[in-house]
Amino acid sequence: RSKHEEIELVSVEEFYKEAPPEISRPAITLTEPHQQTLARLDWELEQRKRLAEKYKECLSSKEKILKEIEVKKEYLSSLQPRLNSIMQ
Repeated sequence: RSKHEEIELVSVEEFYKEAPPEISRPAITLTEPHQQTLARLDWELEQRKRLAEKYKECLSSKEKILKEIEVKKEYLSSLQPRLNSIMQ
């Protein structure tokens, strides 16, 4: 058994539908199961890299938004004492 057999890959139909021709290479992979598996693993790696990059971007965006929220919270908490001083 190989370690790659534990990875749940996209279906063969979906692979040929979504993967670019330079990865899927249908002329070769349709007739050779080993080459098809290698190509599907390459596609899986590409997708995982893309998703990892998107995840990093989302984390960065989340951190930025959290900082903005904290700044707004500080502003709002300082607003009440100022309003009280104006009222007096």
